[in-house]
Amino acid sequence: MPTAPSVPAWLRRTGAWLRRVPIDDPVDRRNAPALQVLLIFLGVEIPLNKGYHLLSGHVAMGGARLAVDIGTDLAITAAAWSAVWMIRRGRLKPAIATFVAVVMCCAVAANLAFGYQLQAFDPYPMVMLTLAALVIGRRALWIVYLCIPAVFALGMASPWGRDPAAAGRAFQNLPSLAFSYLMIAIVLDRTVAALRETLWKAQRSAQRLRVEMQERERMRERLLHMQKIESVGHLASGVSHDFNNILGAIIGYASERHRLDELDFDPETDARRLGDALEGVELAAQRGVAVSRKLLSFGRRELAVPTRFDAAQALRELQPMLRQLFDGRVRVSLDLPDAPVRVHLDRSQFDLVMLNFAANARDAMPGGGEFALRAREEGDAVRIVVADTGSGMPPEVMRQAFEPFFTTKPPGEGTGLGLAVAREMAEQAGGTLEVDSAPGAGARFTLRLPRAADRPGPLP
Repeated sequence: MPTAPSVPAWLRRTGAWLRRVPIDDPVDRRNAPALQVLLIFLGVEIPLNKGYHLLSGHVAMGGARLAVDIGTDLAITAAAWSAVWMIRRGRLKPAIATFVAVVMCCAVAANLAFGYQLQAFDPYPMVMLTLAALVIGRRALWIVYLCIPAVFALGMASPWGRDPAAAGRAFQNLPSLAFSYLMIAIVLDRTVAALRETLWKAQRSAQRLRVEMQERERMRERLLHMQKIESVGHLASGVSHDFNNILGAIIGYASERHRLDELDFDPETDARRLGDALEGVELAAQRGVAVSRKLLSFGRRELAVPTRFDAAQALRELQPMLRQLFDGRVRVSLDLPDAPVRVHLDRSQFDLVMLNFAANARDAMPGGGEFALRAREEGDAVRIVVADTGSGMPPEVMRQAFEPFFTTKPPGEGTGLGLAVAREMAEQAGGTLEVDSAPGAGARFTLRLPRAADRPGPLP
């Protein structure tokens, strides 16, 4: 099967350079390469052609007429290169308008100097009509058209433009010329208008299609999210009440361990073992309550009761509990400002999210490390950073970190709801939660929340 010939590299680079112009309008951006090629051609061809005629002795005129001839060529050449320079800076319409104006002025000078007979077959009027219609607009097209018969009339009235055999009938060709160019102007007007209208309709259709695709994607994401919420809600509704009743009984029994000191017998060893066991039961029950609260919070948004509070003070109050989660090999550091850092959240949910961050960091640092919390106000936002020096997450895990029920922990050691609840809390408050991690480089969670007013307490 024959292959298409490859385009030379220099030609590809030239085309890319011609297209690389800072123009927003799609029609102008498409026209820019061809217009630059035309202007560069004129800027090179006109002086070369004039130099060839001067050096070869084909120019028989002299004096003022030679000065007009050379001057108009130099003016058009300078206008062409100036227009290229303006297009490269994104000013396409002013560039073409300037070029057309210079060419029309040169046409007036040439017709006055050489007469109509030498200018009758000049292609520049047609080129100017086309440029005005394609680039500048309808108004410019009809202004150029009105100027063309006027220029021809000046050439016909010039002493050099009159045909001695047609004395007294110098303007006999003007009506037919005006009518011919009128037909050309009408065709250009209708053609360019139809092209622009077609492109405009195509752009509107493409924009509507993009909007519809984006809306479908948003609806799909909402549907998936609602399906997840519904699944978790059913799960939470089915188990939360019974689960909390059982945990409440366990906590009640475990809290009676202080009666060990009131026993009549003194089985010190057994009592201490029993106390340790009851303490373990209480700890397990508290963790179960936390899991239940995660389920309820994620499945039923109305459970959250947002209030205004100082996030820095809340983190200070959590510091003892955070330290209890880690052993002595992990250093816990808090970098908190003295001034209040007020947010509008459910306080208990905020505490639970911070504890969950700490629990995840503990599991990621079995050999020790550092767990750091930092809170700052940044304009109208509050930025809370939670970082650890643990094992980190590979990219595929980081992409799924906030999905409900996704966990890398062994079965029975993680619900996969902690980070999902954290992001849900951030989004409900109008904020964001992001993660930055890499294998062996720890994890860094950035929670950005809107700053609340300084007055504490619930919102009205």
